[in-house]
Amino acid sequence: MASWTLLCLLWALVTSRVFSRHLEPTGPFRPPQLLGTDPRLRNVFQQLGQKIDLKAKSSDRSWITNITSFSVAVTSASETLWTKSYTAPILGNYTDSLPTPVTDQTYFRIASISKIFTVLAVLLQQEAGRWSLKDPITKHVPELKAAVNSSRIDWESITLESLASQLSGIPREYIQSDLLDTLTDPVDIGLPPVEDANVPHCGTNISGGAPCARKEVVDGILKRAPVFAPNYQATYSNMAFVLLGFALESLTGLSYADLVKQTIFDPLGMERATLEKPHDWEGVIPNLASDWDADIGTYGPTSGIYSTASDLALFARSILTHKLIDEPATNAWLKPHSASFNWEFAYGMPWEIFRTSDILPDSHRIQTIITKSGNLRGYMSKLLLIPEYDVALVLLIAGDGNALAWIMEEILQAVVPDLEEIARRQTGDRLTGTYASSDTRIDSSISVEVQGSSGLVVTSWISNSTDFLSKYADMATPRERSGEPSRVQLLPTETRRGRNGEVWRAQHVPRELPSTGIINVHLINDVDWFNYASHSVQEFVFHLDSQGRADAVELPAFRITLTKRQEHEDSRNQLGAGAHRAMKPLGFRDSQ
Repeated sequence: MASWTLLCLLWALVTSRVFSRHLEPTGPFRPPQLLGTDPRLRNVFQQLGQKIDLKAKSSDRSWITNITSFSVAVTSASETLWTKSYTAPILGNYTDSLPTPVTDQTYFRIASISKIFTVLAVLLQQEAGRWSLKDPITKHVPELKAAVNSSRIDWESITLESLASQLSGIPREYIQSDLLDTLTDPVDIGLPPVEDANVPHCGTNISGGAPCARKEVVDGILKRAPVFAPNYQATYSNMAFVLLGFALESLTGLSYADLVKQTIFDPLGMERATLEKPHDWEGVIPNLASDWDADIGTYGPTSGIYSTASDLALFARSILTHKLIDEPATNAWLKPHSASFNWEFAYGMPWEIFRTSDILPDSHRIQTIITKSGNLRGYMSKLLLIPEYDVALVLLIAGDGNALAWIMEEILQAVVPDLEEIARRQTGDRLTGTYASSDTRIDSSISVEVQGSSGLVVTSWISNSTDFLSKYADMATPRERSGEPSRVQLLPTETRRGRNGEVWRAQHVPRELPSTGIINVHLINDVDWFNYASHSVQEFVFHLDSQGRADAVELPAFRITLTKRQEHEDSRNQLGAGAHRAMKPLGFRDSQ
């Protein structure tokens, strides 16, 4: 299995042409504190809501608007910032009552977003010490162990981690998507007739839709050939998560439904998340063929959950705040595990992770968006996490799935630039200024300021009457590129020194790196290159006051703590919030 380090290097290689234009490290700010009362966000959400309303009620054919309902939510790590729901004029057949208007409390089928809950259940069992991600699946699904010598799939080499990260190499389905199930007569398109013994008798239209039991699924998958060798190449597999569900049931003695309820739904207060079909009036049923009442059976761990925008926003907050698993485990969970055929995309557990430099209007900085999509007949869903801003987006669609892409793009283009601006503003308020030695006999000082999307930049650095900023640049710049423009940028580390010390790391960043060959990589993430007497020259510790603003910065390698000059504080206090209100808005970007 490719390591995370190797994957990072591969991504750096393939994105070298982007970096060659303008080097900008990712994540230059700490996640901002976001509140729904922020005037800037309230304004952008108001405009966004109006635009979506107009689109949903128009005759534009981007999607079939008169049969498409939706519920979306944007949440920070602390609260839901905005919700928007829409009820289609034409709905499907409700058998137990009349339809009710769609809100953020309305049930949708969330389809493959269910896989996130399955992986979290796996991680919770690992944290409890009951198993390891490195365990082979045969250790927990005895039927596979018994078939090791007869199956064409190398089950002993497939771990829980392989299954969770789409690296198992096993088939996507047992019977779902089989042409026997989807075509009236496969012989009409040139396929040969098959014997009855080769026709699955569960989970198909042929059998009347009866779900497959565990034995039928296992027996069916054991007849299949592998798609890839284990851990060779990622390929999407629903069966991988069915098997994880079997493993969880074998380990805990609980049904999958009871397990996720007891370990995830109940602890988080997700009162509207279930594997049992809700009353029709509690959900939304589109006016087209749908899986609203489909009994998915053993496919519950891969696509069986019903939930709401409100509860999924709550779930997203639990991930951003590490509520069920700790911060190091969460950080590892949100990382890629394998590359895909597209350099902008990678698979995680079970995340679909995208990298893009197209969102910010004034920057080529690459941003990472961690997502999981879901798709059942009549329902499309998507959960997006953007850890850089501690924000998440929930999109639930009932009807024409084309609505999801349009709404998602509009939200990202409208909201992310404002989140970026808030992050810049808050970082400037907290940390920028000039810091100097309180001992007048020592000529040491440092000045930092926010420079657009490049984040916190050191603009002056004097140590013992020496221009250390230029000395540092000389040390960090290869001789053949000496004299090229560069900057020293500070990057957050999400570590602390004592109760009030916020640790950042300095990194020398060339302004541009010319493309001179196929491989041309500047390892921006190497932020511990220079040490002096066992202390990192690149370590900055900002000491924060009771308001969370820095009043001093400690430079451990220099054995000195510099205090913030009062004139900077006075200037900031005089400008106040008005200075930020006068900033030019990034504007509302229209993707139409």
